[in-house]
Formats: sequence, structure tokens, C-alpha cells
Amino acid sequence: MRSVLSFRLIFRRVAVAGAVGLVAAGALAPQMASAQGLFDFLFGGFNKPQAQRPAQGGFFADPFGTTPQGPPQPRAASSGSGAAFCVRTCDGRYFPLTRGLASPVQMCQAFCPASPTKVYFGSNIDYATSANGERYADSETAFAYRQALRADCTCNGRDPAGLAPVDLSLDTSLRPGDVVATSDGLVAYSGTRGSGGQPADFKPIASYPGMNSDMKAKLSEMKVAPVRAEMLAADALAAMPPETNAGNVSVAPPMTIAPKPGTGRAKRADVD
Repeated sequence: MRSVLSFRLIFRRVAVAGAVGLVAAGALAPQMASAQGLFDFLFGGFNKPQAQRPAQGGFFADPFGTTPQGPPQPRAASSGSGAAFCVRTCDGRYFPLTRGLASPVQMCQAFCPASPTKVYFGSNIDYATSANGERYADSETAFAYRQALRADCTCNGRDPAGLAPVDLSLDTSLRPGDVVATSDGLVAYSGTRGSGGQPADFKPIASYPGMNSDMKAKLSEMKVAPVRAEMLAADALAAMPPETNAGNVSVAPPMTIAPKPGTGRAKRADVD
């Protein structure tokens, strides 16, 4: 089974996940992100030291005191609407989920199979609510990761900072002709879904009949390379709805985590 999501060369969408991506040889400069970022953004925008859980009535206030009016109050999103955040409930770390693949709950569990998870919806994590109406900020482990990370609280079963790659079978939005970068090279989706547990049908681009020779030649000039965490973070941010207040996502000083001994479970490549 392939263990990466699609990276669309058709430019319809870039899926946020997977262990490999596609870059043009020497043509794609690394997307800039804070050196402290990496999975800090994916896992919930570590706040800078001065940023804490919003104080009542003051989180959105003008920091320079230049406006007399009170802080705007964000509208509470109804369950299942707004941006979706996957929360690792053992320490409260979270990351945004893209829409249009599987359901948010399925994607959350797929990215983080090694720990209990919960999905919250809202334009801002501080006000996001779960399906039963619970606010993330009121949950027992909200922001607990800011104080300490636990070696046994992971998504990939190995370390607190990594996500598990997601299988292509979860990408229900694949369309015939979509080109996917996998660890085996570039393949095109034929449009045939497998049955009885069989994987979807992908063909090497060289033998895919629905692609002209010019496109095949251009694709052959590209290389498959590991996706950097900064790229995944930028893709996640770009995929979030416009109303999402990305300015509230910031980073904190990097943490040093003692490596956890290998468990022997990891059969898929991790995103480091």
C-alpha cells in the first residue's frame, strides 16, 4: 500500500501530508518558515513566550491602545463548520486539517494513529469547539504541550514531533490523470478504485495513455524529493479558509526532546 497522499501536478490542490513530494530540479526554493517552526506550526502554532491563553475580553484588544472600542468577539463556529483542527488529547497539541479528502475525523486519526485525538472546528483554536460543544480552551489538556512534551504522547509512535504518513486510499478526491509523487516515483491515477481491499490503480507516467508526450517529458525532468516540514506547514496554512486568523499562529522557542527508543512498528517513512 502506498503511504503518501497525492501532490497534484494538475494544480487543483496540494494535499498536506505524506512522506514525499515533487520539486522541479533546482527550481523550487525552500519555502521560508521560522527556524523554530517545522512541526511547531503543524502542531498548533507554539505561541511566543508572552502569548498565553486569551484573557477574558482582552485577547483581540489593540496591543498599542490606539483604539477606544472593545475587542471584537469571534463568532462561535457550529460543530462541523469552520476550519478543522486535529488535537492530540494527551498533550493538547494540534494542527489544521485540509478539507476535501476524507472526513476530518478520519484524517485526524490517520495522521495521528498512536494517540487519542479529537477534532475541533472554528476560525481560531482558542474558540474552536468539538462536535459535543466542548471548547478546546476548556479541555483538560488545552495547551499542555507548552509546558512539557511526553515521550509516550506521539502521533507516529516514535517521537512527539512527527506525524504519520497517510495512505492514498484516504484521498477520495483523486481524479483520472492526477499525478502523484510516491517513494517509487511519479505515477498517474487511472480513475479505477480498487475493490475488496485492493489499492487504487496507478500507472507510471511513461505508460499512462491519458497524457501527451510533452507533459510526460516535462514530468520526467522533475525529481521526487523528501518534503520538508516547512513546506507542509505552508501548505496547511494556505489550505485553511480565508476567515481563519493565521496571525494568531505563532511559534515558541524550540524544545529538546530525548529520543524515544524505536518500537519496531514504524513501517512507513515519517515526516521529520
